[in-house]
Amino acid sequence: MPIFNNHQHIIIYQLDEVKKTFRQYKKLTEGKNFLSELIRIEKNNGYNSFTGLSNLLRIRNTTNWSKCTVLGLRATGITNFYYTNLLMKLGNALCIVCYELNEKEMEIRIFPRFYQCPKRDLHIRINEIITNYRK
Repeated sequence: MPIFNNHQHIIIYQLDEVKKTFRQYKKLTEGKNFLSELIRIEKNNGYNSFTGLSNLLRIRNTTNWSKCTVLGLRATGITNFYYTNLLMKLGNALCIVCYELNEKEMEIRIFPRFYQCPKRDLHIRINEIITNYRK
C-alpha cells in the first residue's frame, strides 16, 4: 500500500491575520492535536540557524510568539508545497504544507509513521504524496 494512504492526518487552517513578515492562520478542523490552534507562516529573515529556506512555520505552543516552536519549510520542487519534520512523542513525523500566498486556507498533512522511509527515497516519496494529494 502506498505511503500516501497510510496514517495521515489532515488539518485545515484559515487565514486569520496578515502582517508584513507573517501570515497567521487559525485551525478550522478538529481532530488530534498535532498542531496548535494558531500557526504562522513567516518570511525567513536570516536571524536564525535555518539556511536556504525562505519560509518558516511557527507553532503557537507558548504565550509568546518569539518563544514558540519554529520549523523550516523546505521547498519540494512543486509549486506551493513544502515539507518539514515534526517532532512528536513517538519520533519524527513528516509534515507536508500546501500553502499559496493568495489563498485564504492552508492544508497541512501529517504522516506520523513516515520515517521508516530510507533517506535516499525521501524526495521520491514526498513527490509521490504530492502527486496523489487530491485523490
